[in-house]
Amino acid sequence: MPERESCMDRRLFLFAFAAPAAALTFTAGKVVARDDRVIRVRRLVRHRIRRRVTVRTIVGRRPFLVVPRQLATGWELVHASQVVVVLGLRWVETDGRRHEVAVVQAGNGPSDEIEILREDTADNGIELSGSALPPRDEMTPALEDSPR
Repeated sequence: MPERESCMDRRLFLFAFAAPAAALTFTAGKVVARDDRVIRVRRLVRHRIRRRVTVRTIVGRRPFLVVPRQLATGWELVHASQVVVVLGLRWVETDGRRHEVAVVQAGNGPSDEIEILREDTADNGIELSGSALPPRDEMTPALEDSPR
């Protein structure tokens, strides 16, 4: 029987040279691919939709707020320096006429009913960023942007 120690066969070659070289190659690739940078996640903050409104008086009637056509519950309306939140919209009948009313609340005060007139104008067509909403409030229509 010939001595195996003096000659190198395939098995010995693979285990002696190829396997360690392959192990170094694969581990070196993982070390190079590893990225230690800190990834910062920017949370989006949801703000109420805020629109400007104007007041219009129709002959012999109470004043109306002129609001955008797509007005929805949860929006903020700004007139002069007062900001109110729309709590709801409904139709009421007064003196035999039906008109639309917005139920609004200013700050933490009582809610009021204000007669509205839906009309798109240049002034109320601009979307403004309103007050921030709580993180879990997903039902209120809002604008998403980065924290201020």
